[in-house]
Formats: sequence, structure tokens, C-alpha cells
Amino acid sequence: MTSRLLATVLLAGLGLLAGCDDRTGTESRESVESIDPDAMQAGGVRGLNYTPYYIDSFGITGDHGITGGGPNIFPATPERTPSGGGKESCCASFPAKWRPGLKVNVRWLVDKKQDGVTYGSWYQAQAEIAEYGPRAGALFVVFLPEDRIKVMVQDGNANGHNDLTVRPADDDPYVVAGALDEAANREAEARREVERQRKEAYAVEVANREKKLLRQQENER
Repeated sequence: MTSRLLATVLLAGLGLLAGCDDRTGTESRESVESIDPDAMQAGGVRGLNYTPYYIDSFGITGDHGITGGGPNIFPATPERTPSGGGKESCCASFPAKWRPGLKVNVRWLVDKKQDGVTYGSWYQAQAEIAEYGPRAGALFVVFLPEDRIKVMVQDGNANGHNDLTVRPADDDPYVVAGALDEAANREAEARREVERQRKEAYAVEVANREKKLLRQQENER
């Protein structure tokens, strides 16, 4: 499949789904001024992945009760066409009306080795949500090389900050760099160690049962 065809498929996917609450008609034409500043709305959570790595999952929490979690996303193509865009998790909660300084914390699990053996690592970053208009749809996290992200709400690019068909520029003020989430990675490793110990204990128990059964069978002969 050519990069041009992949891009066409991606754009089609972005247009098909507008999130859990992509408002249309009269309601979508509602002016920003008329929206209750404290009102919240629901929308799907999606992602775009411009990196060569597999995103296992990601979560979002932030100001004013913002919360949500996103799906897994495959790596970008060799032609650097982003993956994702169509698949979404439902739902996120975020203010119906954008305000300056609307910040969220994003945590994502990324597999950089992709060897089928090594576990991925958790990263985190605090980002300001790009300005969005009253016709708000899905909440997007855009994953960029060098562990950078941008968070935006799908709105038809009403304010010029949310064009999902264009990769964010390096100097985009809403692009931020993430870092390893050491605490989350320690917790994940601790959980894996507990699971390994449980499996080992179970294997020993099964082996002991088999030995006991063999001894019983030998004694009955």
C-alpha cells in the first residue's frame, strides 16, 4: 500500500467517527459565548502515532474533572504516515468550553524494543489542551518522536490548532516532551514479579502433585 493511499485511508477514518458526542445541526452551531463555562461533555478518546513504536495504552487526567483512556496504536508506517485515528475508547470527559491553561497529565505505555519479550515502559507528560471550538468531538493525543505529545479536541480545526491531517510542527506551543514515569515502571515491575512468583509456586505445586501420584501408582502395583 502506497503512502498516499494510507494517508487517504487515515483521513477517511478521521472523518467517519466524531466521538461519543460530536454534536451536529443547530446544537453544533452554538456560539462559544452561549456555552456554560462549567458544563462538561463526553467524547471518544483516540490517538495518532507518528513514532516507530507501539503504543500499548494511554490515560488522561487533568483540570476540571478531565479523565479518559485511549486504545492501543500501531507504529507509524515506514513512510511516516501516522497510525491510529479511527479506533477509539469511550468516553472522556472534558469542558464543553475551552479555556486557556486547560492542562492534563498523559501517561502512556510504549514498547520501543518490540521483540515480543521485553516489557514496555511508562512515560508521562503534562500538556495544555489546544484551543478548540464549540463543535467538539473526540479527545486526541498525538504521539511524536522523542517522546513528545500534543493533546487536542477534534473540532474541524475551528481555531487553527487542531488540524488532524497535518503533523504538528516542532515549534507548536502545545507540543510537550515527556519523560519516563519511574514510579509507574517500578509498580509495573513489582506486579510482574508477584505474577512470576505465583507462576513458579503453581509449577512447584503441580510437580509435587505429579510426584505424589506416581508414588501412589507405584505402591499400588
